[in-house]
Amino acid sequence: MQAVILAGGAGTRLRPLTLATPKPMIDINGKPFLLYVIEELKKHRINDFVLCIGYLAERFKEYFGDGKKFGVNIAYSVEKDFFGTAGALKLAEGLLADDFFVLNGDTYLKANYADIHKAFRKEGKMGLMAVYDNREKIAEANTAIDEKGMVSAYGKREQLKKGDQVIAISVEKSGQYKYVDAGVYVFKKGLINMIDKGKFVSLEADIYPKLIKMKELKAYVTSQRYYDLGTPERLELIRKVLK
Repeated sequence: MQAVILAGGAGTRLRPLTLATPKPMIDINGKPFLLYVIEELKKHRINDFVLCIGYLAERFKEYFGDGKKFGVNIAYSVEKDFFGTAGALKLAEGLLADDFFVLNGDTYLKANYADIHKAFRKEGKMGLMAVYDNREKIAEANTAIDEKGMVSAYGKREQLKKGDQVIAISVEKSGQYKYVDAGVYVFKKGLINMIDKGKFVSLEADIYPKLIKMKELKAYVTSQRYYDLGTPERLELIRKVLK
C-alpha cells in the first residue's frame, strides 16, 4: 500500500517554530513528528511513501533521504508554488499507485490501516474518508453520513491558505454534522482527472463536494481520536501522547 503525505504548508500558526522548520518536522520528544506518522503506517505494511512538500523542502530530504534507513521507500513531489491539497496530488500524479492513502502531514491517527484499505476496496468508490465519531468532543463536527455510510455533507471550517494568504473559508456550519474529518483518506488514481493542472485546487473546498454529489465518497467511522499540530496547545498535547 502507498501513502501520500501532504506536507507542503508553511505552518504559519506555529511561528516562530516553523520559521526554520516545516511543521511536520517539528521535534516531538527527540524525533520529527512525521517520523511517528511513517512508523505508525509501517506497522500496517505501508512501505511506499510520496511526500508532497514545498516550504523548506530540503529539510525533509536531508532527514529522510530515500527512506531506506527507516525501512521504507520515499519519493518526493516538490511544489514551487502553493497548489492546495488537491493541486499537490495533481503535481505528484506520475508517482501515484492505482489507489493510495492520503494523510495530512500534521495529523496522527492510530488506526487499522489495512482494514481501512479493505473497506475502500470493498466499496469500489472513488474515495474514502476516515471520520472520528467525536465521542470526546475534541473538535467541531464537520461531516455528515447518510444511512448507506456515504459522506453526505462536508463543511470543514478551517481557513484555506495559499502560503500566508487566506483565499477562502469553507461552507457554513450545520446541525447535520456529527463526525469529524480525521485527516486520513484513500483514493483511486482516477481522482486526479478531476483536478486542474497548475491551478490552486483544494480537496476540502473543490473536490469533496463533487465526490459527495456523485455519491463517490465513503465514510470509515473510527472511535479512535486523532491528534494534530494545528496550534501550540495541540502541539503540547501530542508531545504527551507520543511519549
